[in-house]
Amino acid sequence: MSPRGYAARPYDEWSPDEQDTTVVTAAEIVPGTVVAWNYKPLLIVRTEEINLANWKTSFVQAWQAAGEPDHETWNGRPLYIHNRTDRTKDPLKVGTAPASWKYLVLPKHYAVCSHCGDLPPCREVFMDRVMAIEGKRIDFEMRLVHGACHGCGQAVTPREHSMLFPGDNLIRPDLGSNTAVFHTRHSCLPLALAYQERWLAADDSRTPRLGDGARQPRKRDQMT
Repeated sequence: MSPRGYAARPYDEWSPDEQDTTVVTAAEIVPGTVVAWNYKPLLIVRTEEINLANWKTSFVQAWQAAGEPDHETWNGRPLYIHNRTDRTKDPLKVGTAPASWKYLVLPKHYAVCSHCGDLPPCREVFMDRVMAIEGKRIDFEMRLVHGACHGCGQAVTPREHSMLFPGDNLIRPDLGSNTAVFHTRHSCLPLALAYQERWLAADDSRTPRLGDGARQPRKRDQMT
């Protein structure tokens, strides 16, 4: 089985299991809001505008690159975020985030792990999940054969649209060069695009073969 279901959302990036959530930006958030942050429920005590004279260089450069819009309403302006872990007496912390930064707001009644206090999935459970998926991924990749789509494992036929990525096979080097091929159908495309990112990073001279700006794949645009 292909782990294709995890292509659009990387399975090693944590997010809470809580379903009843909403998304707000730093500029929209109100005091008393509890958000999911690094496994913990984070209480936003208040937000605070930062004087332009006190902006960090990175924010100033981004503002200038944007054409120096009204700095008081620009969605990239920095805000101080005063926060602490919810339902604790931890010292108040102050972070900085752009006004457009998106937070995942938890419902009034949210769950936490009774063992460690993390939001589900807690770190231990999450790592178990990641390891289980990694095991399935490795097993899938080791079963790939020459001529098989590296997204679904099925054979790529002359009738199907596909894309070959020339050069070393970054998933199965033992299959030889010019063997990394993917169907470009909807179910395989996310994994093909993920592979393309690795393929482009391996050689600065390469250009995208899939996605915006790339030519359309053809039948038999694959192994010869």
